[in-house]
Amino acid sequence: MDNTISKFVKFGALDFLYWSFFASFLGFVTTYFLSCGMSSSMLSLVVAAYMFFAFLGAFFWGGLADKKRSNRKVFIPELVLLTVLCLAEFFLVKVNIWFAAVLHPLVGFMAPPLGTNLDAWMLRAFNYDAGHFGRARALGSVGYAVAMLLLGQVYNLIGFHMIPFVTGTLFVIIVIMAMITEEKPYEAVKREAPKGNTKDLLKISPYVMLIVILFLTGVSTAPVNNLKIVILESVGGDVSILGVDSFIGVMVQAVFIFISGSLRRMPSKVRMFLVTLFATAMLIFVWQALNPAMIIIGTVMMNISYGLLLPTMREITEKNVPGPLKNTAHSLTDAMFGSFAGVFALLYSGALMDAFGAKFVAFLGVLIMIVPVLISAVDLFRKPAAEK
Repeated sequence: MDNTISKFVKFGALDFLYWSFFASFLGFVTTYFLSCGMSSSMLSLVVAAYMFFAFLGAFFWGGLADKKRSNRKVFIPELVLLTVLCLAEFFLVKVNIWFAAVLHPLVGFMAPPLGTNLDAWMLRAFNYDAGHFGRARALGSVGYAVAMLLLGQVYNLIGFHMIPFVTGTLFVIIVIMAMITEEKPYEAVKREAPKGNTKDLLKISPYVMLIVILFLTGVSTAPVNNLKIVILESVGGDVSILGVDSFIGVMVQAVFIFISGSLRRMPSKVRMFLVTLFATAMLIFVWQALNPAMIIIGTVMMNISYGLLLPTMREITEKNVPGPLKNTAHSLTDAMFGSFAGVFALLYSGALMDAFGAKFVAFLGVLIMIVPVLISAVDLFRKPAAEK
């Protein structure tokens, strides 16, 4: 019991710090780009490139962790490289905005896979116990929420020149925490057991259905989630409102991740159906928004969706994917929802915002969400099979 508490404290603190670090730079970098003179259409393309490289990075870093049989040995060097890129991007973009087109995709190659790596590290440490993992992972959401709230005010009042100081300070603390946080040894691999490859994941039906739902939901919601500041500004918001929006939404997300152990009593098919319904509700609120408050309500809906989704997709992956492919499979789920889908959506969303208004992408998202809602509903009401 004492060992479990010790692991919870260390991993909870590490997750809190990492997602605070993530928020300190990536939570505000699109707003920073706009302040440097970037248009909505160019921002959309830059974020799409970020998403594409995040998708590639998911395979690279997830595969490297499986190969090295260590999460920490990959996490720390990757964090060092990411911080160097973030700081270089911050200073060089002020010189020429086109540096963003080169550096931001490289940031994408590093940043999202780091969070997946940390999740996989924690899952192994807690012996894949959803309750313990959910409580520790919830602190990461709290870290992101608190950082967004406080730094939204700081950057709005003092200026974006505070970003390098905050990001650099958090980097040092995270490295120290990562070095003192233990890593459970990987399970021994039987020599006669085939290692498998990524193609083998496509033979696992529950996993494939998960991937399809994640991709379509990601395509629908990516423009709103990644270009939120553009939408907020269209209804009278600013960077400080962006911080409040993220704080309220992610604190709700944290509650659902925290109670994920209890939510496992609810069949995973039911949870996935609710994921699609709440994502659709978010899009409807944004589409109809007349003021920032309606955007914030939509953000709450989206974070309920993601709070249900994160532990559920981890659970489905752990139950259905063999050991040698787990890191790769976790990386692929995150990439499908957070990057690969975003590449498609963000290639056109900036131009649509410029042509038809910022909220038009939410209307288009509602139409796309009809498909994952129907898929999850059909799966839910299909003749009962053993719960996955």
